[in-house]
Parts: sequence; C-alpha cells; structure tokens
Amino acid sequence: MNRTLVKRFGISVALVMLITLCVTSSGCLDSKSKSSDEEAIGTLKIGLIPTEDQIEMLTKFGPVQEYLETELGMKVETFTATDYTSVIEAMRADKIDVAFFGPFSYVLAAEQAEAEAIVTGGTESGDVATYHSCIVTRPDSGITCIEDLLSNASEITFSFVDPASTSGNLIPRGYLLSMGVDPDTGFKTCMFAGGHDASGLAVKSGNVDAGAIYDIGYNRLIESGAATPDDLIVIWTSDPIPKSPIAVRGDLDPILKKRIQQAFVDMPKKDPEAMKAFESKWEKNELYVAIDDSTYEYVREIGKSLGYI
Repeated sequence: MNRTLVKRFGISVALVMLITLCVTSSGCLDSKSKSSDEEAIGTLKIGLIPTEDQIEMLTKFGPVQEYLETELGMKVETFTATDYTSVIEAMRADKIDVAFFGPFSYVLAAEQAEAEAIVTGGTESGDVATYHSCIVTRPDSGITCIEDLLSNASEITFSFVDPASTSGNLIPRGYLLSMGVDPDTGFKTCMFAGGHDASGLAVKSGNVDAGAIYDIGYNRLIESGAATPDDLIVIWTSDPIPKSPIAVRGDLDPILKKRIQQAFVDMPKKDPEAMKAFESKWEKNELYVAIDDSTYEYVREIGKSLGYI
C-alpha cells in the first residue's frame, strides 16, 4: 500500500489486524466539548465492508475521514476487510465503533454485535432510498429469461456474492427458493464470488452461467468499461431494498451517537466533495437521512424465514 496513504489517513487493508491493535487515547483535535465516551475512546474507528478495490475505496474515504475529524473533534481511523463477517466480528469485539454495512450484514450485526443503524442513503423528500438485486447471465449462455434459469437449474452454474450480502445472497436466494429451486442442491454448482463486481465478472468470463449482483454494481461495471450490456444481460430484478446503513456500536455514548449521525446527515451540505468522492465508490448516494433499526425489519424477516437468524 502507498505509505503516504497510511501516514495521512491511518488506513489498513486488513481489518483482522485491527483485532490485535492496541489503540491508545489521543488528544482532542479542537476545543469542542466532549462526552465521556469521546474522551474514553480517543480515536473513532470505522470499518468498511469489502469492495473489489479496497485501496481505492479507502483512498476515496479519506476526505470523509478528514471531514469527520473536523466535525467530531477527534481522531478517526478507517479499516476495511475481506468479508462482511470480519466487520461484524470487529464490532462485536469493540474493535470498531462505526461500520458501513449492507442491509443484511447490518441485521446480523444488530443480532450479534448490538449494532444500531443511524443513517442511510435518502431522497430529496427525506425518504429512504432503495436499490435492487439482479440476476445476470451472458447472451451466449442459452438463458434468455428467468424461466430458462429456473427450468434448467440442474445444468446451470451460479454465483452469489457473500453469505451476508443482501442483494448478493439473501434476496436472490429467497426468490429462487420461492420458485422451487434450492441453490445449494438445485444448481449444477453454486459458489460465492466474494464481491458484487467479482460475481458479475465471473459470469462475463464464463466461470459461471449466471450470478447475483446489485444494480449499482452492475451499472458500475458498465460505466467503468469492465463489461458492456452485451456481455451481461439482466434476467431478474428484485423489489426495492432499503439502501445500506451506517451503524454504530450500541454501547457508545448517546451524545456521541447523535453527533456522528448528524455529521453524516450534514455532510452533503458541509463537504459535498467528500461525499461525492466516497459515494462514487459506495452507493452513489447524494443525501443521507436519519434512520433506526426498524428500517430493516423487512430484511430481518426474510433472514428469519431462511433460517439465517
């Protein structure tokens, strides 16, 4: 990793290193009054869920990190991981204070690590923004519609994203099961690609016949030139899913939780360039809105119905 990035942003590409990291208290960055929890933790530690290019994501998060340091008056460190489970475990072990989750990984974190959702992507009207899960295939696969995939499942190889992914596993898996196809036994083979881009590219390269990906990831592949609409065709799109949340440890001081929440809600106006830089790699949100756990009850119920919770 570029040493300048490490020096400037205090970032790491391996969240597992955070589990053994001893963080000492650091001084305040300004004279703003602090809650007892802010004084106690010294450094606010943020965990990001995995993407295909972790270094790029951390680089793009750098301006957000600087913004939060200014708004909160405390040092901020950012870490990423290779999978969703590592981020959940880090929060459970009190090794991170704030995390960017997907909807389902958040639900798991709420159950296992007492995470609390505070903000998500929003609309101009103040509503929660949504996205979709998709199933894609190649034009030369012989699969032209979702009915083809369902009726020929035993001959098809398929990729999900990650076991804790909402649009990359939970939602498409639930749909397939509802249509009579158990992905674990119904497909010729079934794998986890590890990321949305990786799942889409596995389909494009012919490693699998079809795969799950979220619509933002699909659009990102097209916009970056990594794939074209002729390489990947969408044969199924889910109902709307609430956008991914930012969550905090449940045992953080309530005053600090509120300040973190407000800092994110205010960021589009106070530092639009920081917002734009990070969201170009994240979910392309233009606004954040305040939320609570109830926003993801729909996702929680699906998780329970599939036996994940």
